[in-house]
Amino acid sequence: MSTPNGPQDPYQPSGENPYGQQPPVYGQQPPVYGQQPGYPAAPPPGYGYGTPQGAPPPNYLVWAIISVFLCWPLAIPAIVFAAQVNTKWSLGDVAGAHKASGKAKTFALWATILFAVLLVLDIGFMVADGAFS
Repeated sequence: MSTPNGPQDPYQPSGENPYGQQPPVYGQQPPVYGQQPGYPAAPPPGYGYGTPQGAPPPNYLVWAIISVFLCWPLAIPAIVFAAQVNTKWSLGDVAGAHKASGKAKTFALWATILFAVLLVLDIGFMVADGAFS
């Protein structure tokens, strides 16, 4: 088989396009190609699980908001994770909702514990200083 002489234009209408498709006309969307081999298909919206059955895990949002007044550096991640629980649950991400719930509880708990420790130390220092005499 011989190759014709001269420059070859793969998009020339008289010849066959070696790539299998013609280029899009100006203003037209490019052609849609199939899934590339070797790559997993993209998950459908909502992770494809649908809405889970049952009640979502507790989000601890109230406790996280109250912990702002106790120890605000630990309360910020508690609020962030508490806000993620219901969103992840509604998207069907059950494991992510439970994980965010656990993290919200942990940060709120540590904020409360740290506040209690600092409060006991403060009262102890005031007693040792004789502030109540």
